[in-house]
This record gives sequence, structure tokens and C-alpha cells, in this order.
Amino acid sequence: MSRINKVKNRGGKVLGTLGAVALTLTGCSGSPSSALENDRPEIAFLVPMNQDHPYGKSYVDNLEEAAEDRGVDLLVLNSRYDAAVQASQMKIAIARDVDGIVLWPGTYGTEEPMLVQAERAGIPVAISNSYPPDNLDNDLFTGFTGPDDHRIGSLQAEELNDLLDGEGSYVYIGGSPGNAAAVNRELGFKEGMEQYPGIEELGSQPGDFDQNKSQTAASSLISRFGDDIDAIVTPDDIAAAGAAQAVRAAGMQGEVALLGHNFAPVGKNLIENGEMSVTLFQSPCWDSHQALDSVLDVLQGEDVPDEQFMPLPVVTEENIDEFEPYGCIPEEYLEKQES
Repeated sequence: MSRINKVKNRGGKVLGTLGAVALTLTGCSGSPSSALENDRPEIAFLVPMNQDHPYGKSYVDNLEEAAEDRGVDLLVLNSRYDAAVQASQMKIAIARDVDGIVLWPGTYGTEEPMLVQAERAGIPVAISNSYPPDNLDNDLFTGFTGPDDHRIGSLQAEELNDLLDGEGSYVYIGGSPGNAAAVNRELGFKEGMEQYPGIEELGSQPGDFDQNKSQTAASSLISRFGDDIDAIVTPDDIAAAGAAQAVRAAGMQGEVALLGHNFAPVGKNLIENGEMSVTLFQSPCWDSHQALDSVLDVLQGEDVPDEQFMPLPVVTEENIDEFEPYGCIPEEYLEKQES
């Protein structure tokens, strides 16, 4: 029986906990991806964060709303960035014979064994949020939806060049070593900076996407390079908040440009207070909705793009009022990307 026919003949399921957040949801919208009539597909989301991280919480909260709207039974499994746990959760989803799976990889390069297992079970898998390695067989998954982390890095390089007028020096606070977003954002940034030879990197340290660790990393770099630092580049606004604390402690407010990403609530505060120059808007609302709709489209037999990248508007003090932290992307920015 084909996967599509299997969905159309499947009744509702009683969902157990299995160490997961399991929700049975009702309702149906008029969107193309919800046209599964009265059938209720069960979609498993394998995520590396949930209630333990504000972006993950917003991703799942928005996912729950979308699943309710589309009449989907939703199973969410949170690995907390443990690759072994996520591999085990893939086996749980397959054993439950879910109709589709969305994989948000917790660790870069661990996707293939999980995808092979799902393929053997005949369950389609979409990858969300964290772009997989280029050498991964594209036939193992239906497509990618989420931010282009490489593009995030290159956009930060452009913004840094604009802030420094093409001359100066900076330090870089990295994310978690081995994390897909951290790897690709730093790679995109370093490649982007090759276009700006007048700007020098003084040093870098990982901050693990953690405010306290990023503060420690920034403090160490400030101790080493002091007034030679014109800017601090960070992979997200949580890390930027830690860097801002280090800048305050060193009495360097107003002397160092700070760049972040994803427009977290703390990022909004930093821009409003004049402590951060620029961040990029990343929407967990778009992130989870697009992943769910992509899988539902596949289950309906529709073709989906290999890659669906979210818009990444630049946020500064000039346009900050147009955005809600961790909210949905304003329509005008969606239209810009589509055009």
C-alpha cells in the first residue's frame, strides 16, 4: 500500500507518552496542506529543544497551533541535543508507524542512519531548521525547510562591513562545536568576510549558544585584545546578550558594535538600549509551519521544493517596531522574498 493511500485509510490513534509531548488535535483550515478531509495523519517531530529553550518553545507552540488548524495528530520528541537520544527517538517514531516525520537534527552529520531507517520503513522525512551536510543523499529526505544558516553568516559579514565602513577588527563568539547551525553560520560568515580584506579577525571562542558562556568568552577576548576590538559578532541574540554583559563590565559601551541573530526578546532589548547594532529576524512560527506543511504536501502526493529558505530581514533601531520577537514574519517581507 502506498504511503498516501495508507494515510487516507488510517483512523485516529491513541498517542502514548513515550517520554514525549504527545497531542491529539482537531480542526482543519482551508490551506492546501490541510486538505486531508477527515483523515488524521500522525506526524512526528524530532526536535533538539522544546520547553528548555525559548526558540524551541516558540517553535513547538506555533507547531501545535498549526497542527490543530490542519487536523493533525502530533508527536513531539525532544532530544536536548543528544545524538544518541535522537537516534532512539527516530526508532520510536518508526515503531509507531507514523505517517510522516520532521527531523530537526540536533548534531551535524548524524542524519543519514536515521533517514535510512525511515526510508526502509516507507515513512517520508522532511528536515527542518538545520541544513544537513552537502554530501547527504537527497533521496533520503523529501526536502529542507528553515533558515539558510550559511546565508545568515554572509549577511552578518555584509552588515559588519557596513558598520565598520570596510576597515577595522572584530572578535567572533561561536556557537556549540558540532552543531549544524553553528558550523554553517560561522562558515558563511568567514567566507563572506573574504570579500572585505580591510577587516581583520583578532580571535574567536565558542559560547555554546549560552549567555553565561558567551559572556566568559567575550570577557576573555576583551582581556586579550581590549581597545583593538571594533565589533563582536555572535551566532544568536542569547550569545550577544552575554557579550553585551562583558562589554559593560569592561566599560566599553558605545565603543564596540555588536551583531546578533534571530531577534530574541533579549535582542530587542539590546537594540532598544543601543547596545546591539543589528540582528537578523528568524521566525520559529515560519519554521514549524513550513515544516509541517511540507510533510503534509508530500502525503498528498504533491511535489515540494528541495529547499525552502525563510526570509531573514535585517533588524535595526530604524525598523524594530515592525517585528515581534520569535513571532511570524511580516507579510511585506514574505512578499519581498517571493518576488
